[in-house]
Amino acid sequence: MCKRCGSHVDLNDYRIAQTVSKNFRTHGLLVIEAKGYVLNADARVGAAVIKGRFIGKLVVEGALELHSSAKIEGAFTAARLVIPPGQHFRWPVLLRLGAADIGGELAADLHATGTVRLKATARFFGAIQAASLAVESGAVFVGSARVGASP
Repeated sequence: MCKRCGSHVDLNDYRIAQTVSKNFRTHGLLVIEAKGYVLNADARVGAAVIKGRFIGKLVVEGALELHSSAKIEGAFTAARLVIPPGQHFRWPVLLRLGAADIGGELAADLHATGTVRLKATARFFGAIQAASLAVESGAVFVGSARVGASP
């Protein structure tokens, strides 16, 4: 219980390996395994790792890690997007994020209020608008970049 407002604060971690239709409200970690399927969900979590399927709305207050096997339908937002090396992800609409660490492949248009980091193993295809951009030697970047404060 929160001493200030009296509401329940969930700190549990959830690991989903089967089909679930549930809303999540936790400051913990949500992991959807490759065989996991979360449908019709409205989730607000502290951090998330998506390897399976998610249908609904996802708000991640910390890091959202996406793997190649991830299938997301609906909307999501995160403070920080992570695409690990060897993984790839494609998203058809603009991604609005706080920051991004790309080690794998990402095909999307990205709008970040913080720093976008393209690691040496990264492959990025799309447009980036960010406060700052860091590109390591060896990264592949195909698209456009607009760096700095928005007018």
